[in-house]
Amino acid sequence: MAIENELKKILEDEGSSVVSLCRELVKRPSEDPPGDTRNIAGFIHDHFRKNGVESEIVAPHPEKPNVVATVHGGKPGPHVVFNGHMDTFPVGELTRWKYDPFGGILVDGRLYGRGAADMKGGLSACIHAVVLLNKIKANLPGKVSITCVSDEEVFGPWGTKYLLANNAALHGDALINGEPSSLENIRIGEKGQYWFRFTCHTEGGHGAYAALKQSAIYTMFNLLENLSNLPQELSEISEPVHQMMEAARTNYDSLLCEGATDAALSASMNIGTIKGGLSVNMVPECCVAEVDFRLPPGVPGNKLRNWISTNVSSFANCKYEEYDTQDAYLTNPGHSLAQIACLSAEEITGKKVFPTFSLGGTEARMWRKLGVPAITYGPNHHNMGSPDEYIIAKELITVLWVHSLTAFRFMNSGLDY
Repeated sequence: MAIENELKKILEDEGSSVVSLCRELVKRPSEDPPGDTRNIAGFIHDHFRKNGVESEIVAPHPEKPNVVATVHGGKPGPHVVFNGHMDTFPVGELTRWKYDPFGGILVDGRLYGRGAADMKGGLSACIHAVVLLNKIKANLPGKVSITCVSDEEVFGPWGTKYLLANNAALHGDALINGEPSSLENIRIGEKGQYWFRFTCHTEGGHGAYAALKQSAIYTMFNLLENLSNLPQELSEISEPVHQMMEAARTNYDSLLCEGATDAALSASMNIGTIKGGLSVNMVPECCVAEVDFRLPPGVPGNKLRNWISTNVSSFANCKYEEYDTQDAYLTNPGHSLAQIACLSAEEITGKKVFPTFSLGGTEARMWRKLGVPAITYGPNHHNMGSPDEYIIAKELITVLWVHSLTAFRFMNSGLDY
């Protein structure tokens, strides 16, 4: 208890500086594409070293480095890993922004900038938690690491995928990810994500003969309409998972949007891109569509695959390929990491905090796939991926406290390591 009180005193004295750290990260552009993170990675690496934390640059791609920092405790214990990505969505059209996307501007308690929400805010909390835990490392049981990664926004191979494949020590015993979640939700999982590319070919021909020719685009429309009628079996989840989300429904919907809980509990389909035809006066001979399917945790991906195969088989001129898959994994809400995180968040916020799973994906899934318990906790997001993206600055301090206390309490939870 004395060491925890010491950590709380450090958080009280130095916690607010997480806001200035976030502003510095926002000031360093890291749009992806193109994904060049050398500037921000160099800043983070130097920040760790200036604060006495062991740090290294791991750069399997010269323009997409990762920063890995480690705090070695004074006695044996579990290994807690923090994770966050440095790259962001592109800014887009600058004229649509009221505030400089790389200004790190603080106005009326809001911290604006590209990546403020996704996820330089949460990343700042992770970084600062490691720096502050380093101040009590002599009394820490175990080890704390952090992976500040590149290549996340484009699901590339040079960030977390590379680190976990090439350094088993970074698997750890528990994972804390700082993606935006809102202060009243501890994310313990996310929906599965399955990307398919559908291609339809027809004879095509001159547009004047449209009534006599088969169009690849119309064929694709018919196929996609069939696919959009997702069967109920793709939304059938276990009763405990259903009850967990129902318990959080009011909170979940109020923080995200009306209907968010129903969306989380249901399979979904989004036609992301569709391309076809060569000229306005020609009957299209080829059409290609890319479709994003999402399944709730517990629904096997093969159910989706079998259903797609059955549908496409009735279209002789169409074929498909599955080109990216992220299965859904869920950390047990009764696991000590999830329980410690929820109790710590309730202590700091003074509100009821719910374990939930998210609609969008995070790299926490990669640790869950390895069997490592993982949570996601970060500030609420506003205008994420849009102009004038922002977070509420004071929420960063709350996230920092929850990150720090969760890691400390998990390391001291008396587990046999």
